[in-house]
Amino acid sequence: MYYAYRLTDSPTQHAYPLAIDGQAQWQPVPDAKLSLWRTAITLPAVPEKHIVVPSFSMQGGNYQYQVALTDTNTGLSSRLNPLLTSTEQLAQWPEKYSDLSTVSDEIDCWHSKVELTNTEFEITVESEYQPQHYLLVLSIRALELECPFSAMKSISLDQPAAFSQMTAEAKLRNRICSPTSLAMVHTTLTGQTAFSEIVEQCYDPASKAYGKWPLAIKAANTLNLAGAVESLPSWASVSDILNKGWIVVCSIRFDKNSLTGAPLKQSGGHLVVLYGIDLTDSEEPSVLVMDPAGKTQSEVPRRYKLAEFSRAWLDYRGGGYILNLQQPVY
Repeated sequence: MYYAYRLTDSPTQHAYPLAIDGQAQWQPVPDAKLSLWRTAITLPAVPEKHIVVPSFSMQGGNYQYQVALTDTNTGLSSRLNPLLTSTEQLAQWPEKYSDLSTVSDEIDCWHSKVELTNTEFEITVESEYQPQHYLLVLSIRALELECPFSAMKSISLDQPAAFSQMTAEAKLRNRICSPTSLAMVHTTLTGQTAFSEIVEQCYDPASKAYGKWPLAIKAANTLNLAGAVESLPSWASVSDILNKGWIVVCSIRFDKNSLTGAPLKQSGGHLVVLYGIDLTDSEEPSVLVMDPAGKTQSEVPRRYKLAEFSRAWLDYRGGGYILNLQQPVY
């Protein structure tokens, strides 16, 4: 099963490369300490062993939010940690909580343990006024999925700027593949460099990690980038995104020596920037990526075998940040 539902009030500003379904119906949350707005999406029946990925962004990045899944028959729910940038803000939000045994709650998504029925997704956003210039996306697909390649021609965007996470101080260098990948996209699209700022903004005070997917999107919003996190289902979707000029930061994982030419021998979770697909060699097509684990900037640009990269990325979860410049709002 694959399902994606995308809502925005600013289709021109976001110019998102995948289909938009309409606008969210926001309702104010009464008697709240903060100025909160809430909307909900009723999920279709979701089979077991699927991933449910929420994403929210808003122009300027001045927002916080929290997401939850609820069984509408029993009232049982799974609430993730709120998206915020300082430990002090944690006290303003309900704590992470789950009594919904049908899902496992991950850092920034859910995995279904059994078929989900009568399930509702809910997002609560802190905003002085009703959310504007937002992009809300909910994507669902099988955790494991064979994704044969189906693009008809080579695609290559301009090679992004190169940053190596390995040039950072020792205590950070093995933890910042996500902000480093985002920094490469940001510099490429804006011509500006904000590496240190992006690393700082991607730190999650709840998990004490730098790889939380929605924090990367929030950091992008503060730097005039639009985008979303999605769990992508196919190379056809990826080709459409690249053909429309959007860059994808891919969340990959791979076993020892299974990604030929990678600076890391293996990884349980790593992010790289995908900017091209090369079909010149029809026997062994390849992908063009910027891998922040390269020891120096000159070692960041990489070419990986498409079949191996597909197993590392699309065949499991398929998570990625889809990013481009925000368009002006008129």
